[in-house]
Amino acid sequence: MSESAPPPPADAEARIPLFADPLAGWVNHDILLDKDARRRLGAAHPQALRVLDWPELRALFNKHEAPANHHARRDRRLALASVLVGVAALVTAAFAPLSDVGAGTAWPVVPGALAVLLALAAGVLAIGQVLAARSNAGWLGSRYWTERARGLYFQVLVNNLDLAARAMTDDAALGAWKRTRAQALDALPPAGDLAGRVRDMTRDVADDEVWIVPAWRAAPPAPEPSPHLDLLLSCLRAQRMDVQIDYSRRKLGDSLATPRRQADAARRAAGALTVAAVTAAGLAGLLLTVGFTPHALGVRAVVAVAAAAAALALGLRAVNDSLFPASDLVRYAWYNAAAVQARAQFDSGDLEARIDALRAMEGHAYRDLRGFIASHTRPR
Repeated sequence: MSESAPPPPADAEARIPLFADPLAGWVNHDILLDKDARRRLGAAHPQALRVLDWPELRALFNKHEAPANHHARRDRRLALASVLVGVAALVTAAFAPLSDVGAGTAWPVVPGALAVLLALAAGVLAIGQVLAARSNAGWLGSRYWTERARGLYFQVLVNNLDLAARAMTDDAALGAWKRTRAQALDALPPAGDLAGRVRDMTRDVADDEVWIVPAWRAAPPAPEPSPHLDLLLSCLRAQRMDVQIDYSRRKLGDSLATPRRQADAARRAAGALTVAAVTAAGLAGLLLTVGFTPHALGVRAVVAVAAAAAALALGLRAVNDSLFPASDLVRYAWYNAAAVQARAQFDSGDLEARIDALRAMEGHAYRDLRGFIASHTRPR
């Protein structure tokens, strides 16, 4: 990073402790949503803060960010609860026959009734999840809007570098810069059209809608070099590239709370439970072969273990597919690699190459958003 670059976020590139949540306390400091991010930039480069702080965008971003986060958490809780209760019903049913030892009854009433109630509860939760899924377009629309707003923040800068650089010290240019931003803000999709935009994005396989303002598809002429332009480009590198690389690395990191590590742990546990189920089933067959009757306690016990292990493995796989879809993990890895490549192009090139790298980053961010939308609209 050049000497004129703004200070990175305090936690950028930091190693995350093994048991820590990698996104705990994460804020959208790439668009200066956090007060501390604005304070740090203002302390280091007050002239850059004049251009990079966008209060109107921040207010609208927060308006859509809250419902998107709320609905995402609700869907995750419903999915997890329905699977857990369903697995509890299967495990209870698997071990229920063992409770009649010495009681002379073939199907114990209390464990059987509990298994039925748990199964009914799981069904109700599953229905609730299906009904809630109908509002997916709503929360995905809010998420779509926030990411398009994030893109607009950088796209208006990349396509107006000369004006933004002059606005750092020229009040007249600053007024023109704010008017340009206000006009660009009008290009964001209206709230009533978000569900339709989400559907359209799933069909946009040619990246036709990377640029929010269609006129920006063609790159403007490169501005004249200047110290203020160098500072502005360094800020864009830090905010657009460094922050996204840090975010994707946190998702793919070594902390046990990352999606990658949790998905790996769930897969290994499901595999071990599958082996346990098959082993217990084989042991039951062996016991029957050597003369034990199907009603013998040993046979019933290993059959119960086999059924419970299979239910737990099935539940873990369902949770894994729902909360940590493989497509998301692949997307995180691709996006990280694309952002790293764009940053390398920025660091090694001349002015035009740096601008090209920033424009390429907008394409990467759009494809990442499109992958996110596709992952969360397909059934799981």
